[in-house]
Amino acid sequence: MSSTLSGLLLLIGSFRGFHPRLFKLSPVRTLKRIQFLLIALFLLLLAGTVHAQESLSVYLELAGKNNPDLQAKYLEYSAALEKVPQAGALPDPTAQLGFFLKPMQLLGGNQLSNIQVMQMFPWFGTLKAAKDEVSQMALMKFEEASDVRNLLYSQVKTSWYRLYQKKREIGILNENLDLLRTLEKVALSKYTNAKSSGSSGSPSSGNTAMPAQSTPNSGVMGSMQNGASNQAAPATSGGMGGGSSSMSSKGSGMVDVLRVQMEIAELENRVSVTQDLLGTEVARFNSLLDRPSEMPVFIPDSLSPVELAVDLNAMSDSLKNNPMLRMTLAQRAAGQAQQEMANRMGKPMLGVGANYMLIEKRAGNPSMMNGNDMVMPMVSFTIPFFSKKYKAMEREAGFKIEASEKSYKNTMNGLEVSFLESIQQYKDAGRRLTLYQKQAALARTSVRLLTTAFSASDSDFEEVLRMQTQLLDYGLNELAALTDRNSIGAQLEYLAGLK
Repeated sequence: MSSTLSGLLLLIGSFRGFHPRLFKLSPVRTLKRIQFLLIALFLLLLAGTVHAQESLSVYLELAGKNNPDLQAKYLEYSAALEKVPQAGALPDPTAQLGFFLKPMQLLGGNQLSNIQVMQMFPWFGTLKAAKDEVSQMALMKFEEASDVRNLLYSQVKTSWYRLYQKKREIGILNENLDLLRTLEKVALSKYTNAKSSGSSGSPSSGNTAMPAQSTPNSGVMGSMQNGASNQAAPATSGGMGGGSSSMSSKGSGMVDVLRVQMEIAELENRVSVTQDLLGTEVARFNSLLDRPSEMPVFIPDSLSPVELAVDLNAMSDSLKNNPMLRMTLAQRAAGQAQQEMANRMGKPMLGVGANYMLIEKRAGNPSMMNGNDMVMPMVSFTIPFFSKKYKAMEREAGFKIEASEKSYKNTMNGLEVSFLESIQQYKDAGRRLTLYQKQAALARTSVRLLTTAFSASDSDFEEVLRMQTQLLDYGLNELAALTDRNSIGAQLEYLAGLK
């Protein structure tokens, strides 16, 4: 954007210097000034081309930052990451505090209270297996977010190509409208000339027929009325042969004018419909970027077929990089970690702690331990007596592992089929693009030749309109093939796990 703005400012500055007094300068200075202007114009066009190529990447970056669905997936991944330290943490230590309402008399004094602290430790490797499980589950969330991101990029590209298609379609329709309006002028001119020649060549007997006149404001209906009044004289004067020929020529000419006007009205309606569709597509594109629906979108004036980042063979090998496949692999790893954790949870848990007894001195007790507090180290362990639940957890994890393997195979099969279908559609779109480019060029030449022949003689006007319709169809089909090829290319990159 900055390069385009700089080029525009440079061009404006050049035009300020391009003043009529320029030609009063010396030839050398004039030549330098013109060279500077041409260089500035070239830089501006180059900057505009670079901007057109970079605009899609800019929109992809905006979509990655602003799309709410993608942001939600990454937040879910961040939340899953926070479970890792939770799963790897030791159980909270326990503490017990007891006190006697009346001191308990012991040999070493009176016991006032008892304080016990205990820390339990799971069996060796249990915490590591738990961390591995939640880490793989977090990885599943990440792969899910990656798939949403790649799908979003594919949708943004496809929507951007459709925007170009609608804009260019409007341009093609307007170009054909210009051609039809040119044909309308030619047909109207031939009709007016035929009417004038028929009126001047018709014999008169008694009543003088009104001469046919064509003015810019007369319109089609006025011409028809004038033609009808001029046809009255030959009919009453006995010149039936010349009158019939004139009426036939003028009738067919009027039909040609009406027919081309019908085509113009239809194309004008298609332009209006396409403009509405363009507005809808702009709103859809902005929704992917989480922007206001009416915000303008830069659409280039021309678009070349986008080549794939890698060849089809390498892309086929890259199917294993699809995030959905990697997600099933992470699911399998999570099941294996869960199975390991369940196995180790069936082992005893060890506890280490201490018991502290607060003792006060007792009067008249000569013992050396009188009033000394006591500390007693403690070790405890759990007895996994009800081990069936842990066996069930292991079987549950085993079923999850098997399910993930089946899911991987099914996902891989679906990706391969979709990839082959997309390749076939991609190649077909390329063939259609080449075909319609050739057909459009030939139809354009045919229209030009037929229009010239129709202007010079009484060639078939219906053939001119038919070829004009073919030219429009070929142009729109060429545009659709280009859009399909680029969109399918984006689909192939999504299937291969490419951004």
